[in-house]
Amino acid sequence: MIVLAIDPGPTTCGVVLYDSEAKRVLYSEAAATVAEVIARIDSRAPIGEPQWPLIAIERVQAQGQSGASLLRTSEVVGRCWEAALGRGYRVRLVYRREVLKALDVTGRGSRDAMVRARLIEIHGGHKVAAVGTKKAPGPCYGVSSHAWAALGVAVAAAGGAGEVGL
Repeated sequence: MIVLAIDPGPTTCGVVLYDSEAKRVLYSEAAATVAEVIARIDSRAPIGEPQWPLIAIERVQAQGQSGASLLRTSEVVGRCWEAALGRGYRVRLVYRREVLKALDVTGRGSRDAMVRARLIEIHGGHKVAAVGTKKAPGPCYGVSSHAWAALGVAVAAAGGAGEVGL
């Protein structure tokens, strides 16, 4: 299954196009603007394609008092969700806790670092095998920064069930 995964932020998003069967990143971008992400969703019509991609978006969850950044991020989630549904894509909204559970990430410390380490382990066992080099790219070649979080969303969405509609 091909998954376009989005790690939304208030102004930029991490984006990954992931082939879950080949366990390979086809495209990644660490800091795409919200307008670029919406344009990317709008530019590709899934109608008539042999296999529609799944669009997976990390859904925000408030814990206590919500700040302006979290509210703006939730608006970005809504914009991406609406654009994807409007084009006929299958959409799955994934909470961060679902990503952590799917990747079996537990314990204290930086969850982002643990997600990255777990994704490297899944895709080759160590950084050299998972990321590779320019001459010999690995399955996660080109993934950086917020794209790692998007890759976590893709892996969780590909392994999980439950699509979300209006």
